[in-house]
Amino acid sequence: MVKKKKQKRNLKLRFCIFFLLSLVVCSTFFFNDTLEVWINSLINPPISEDVENCELKVHFIDVGQGDSILVEFPDDKVMLVDSGPGSNEDDLLTYLNNVFATREDRDIDYFVVTHQDEDHVGGADVVFDNFNILTFYRPNVYTDDEMDKFGYSSSQANACNTACFTTMIEKAYQENCEIFVSERMLNPLFLEDTSEYDVQFLSPSESKYTDANNYSPIILIEYKYRKIMLTGDAETQVEEEVLENYGDIPGFLQCDILKLGHHGSNTSTSQAFLDAVNPSYVAISVGEGNSYKHPSDEVVARVANLVGEQNIFRTDTMGNIVFGIDADNLVAGRGTIQITTLKGAIFNIHIEWWCVVLGIECILFVIIITPKKKYKD
Repeated sequence: MVKKKKQKRNLKLRFCIFFLLSLVVCSTFFFNDTLEVWINSLINPPISEDVENCELKVHFIDVGQGDSILVEFPDDKVMLVDSGPGSNEDDLLTYLNNVFATREDRDIDYFVVTHQDEDHVGGADVVFDNFNILTFYRPNVYTDDEMDKFGYSSSQANACNTACFTTMIEKAYQENCEIFVSERMLNPLFLEDTSEYDVQFLSPSESKYTDANNYSPIILIEYKYRKIMLTGDAETQVEEEVLENYGDIPGFLQCDILKLGHHGSNTSTSQAFLDAVNPSYVAISVGEGNSYKHPSDEVVARVANLVGEQNIFRTDTMGNIVFGIDADNLVAGRGTIQITTLKGAIFNIHIEWWCVVLGIECILFVIIITPKKKYKD
């Protein structure tokens, strides 16, 4: 009987200890964001060691035969351009989790979908499911339901009812984010125009295109007198439109880093466009051994003749490619360009702090409450 009373007193004491320690553990929620960043940064080491100190970073993510480009701006805003094919959405999520491991939120300020092809929108579902999308930029293309809802005719816009495009649009509406449609623009659209950097959309010049690739906006990013041009799958028709609209402005189209249109296909990157842009470095988002034989040997030779083979960076041979612009090391008043490549990311995991707290509470319960000794009558 005495032993039972002692057992009961011990159990009460253990519950008191467990309760007090639980309060201490739960108090960590006051530092939830900081602790969540800390634990995820341990699990997901920086993916771009050589450029981590750069204020602006452009990640060309290896998603196989497709496009996905993440831009980190100096003010901590983030822009994701395309999401690659559905077959490689796990690779996309792995990479994004690594990048976001050291950020205090899961916000993507701008999610830009250049056009409706599966190799650009196939991974959009995991982006919407795992991140907070604040602004969604979509092409002037609609599902049949949207065409009926908005009263659009086939002469006003194209319809697209593929499973991946429909899913993406449904998730965009569920996200309740701000949605912009790429429509005809005769002047640059400034997505961002700050004292530090600016992001301009130079196309599309038309509201409707026969070729879906041409909905792709040509995006010009400038920071510390360095320029990066992203082209989606825009083909020579759009290149000609951009040359017509902006080619007469001295130096306007010249950039330091050019992402080749349409994975280096010979339908893009005309000599006239290449001469006007005159890049120092070129990035090609392309899948290894793809059936389209991208990039074109003709285009690669044309580009190599301008920038040199050593300045062509390809995701099929190099994996993930990160360009950074460093404002602390200026050369003739311009930011320094840093480059790193990495074959594959490390982990595909993001831990929320409440999961850690729950795990600690379970361990404490087992250690403290579970009796160490059995008492006999």
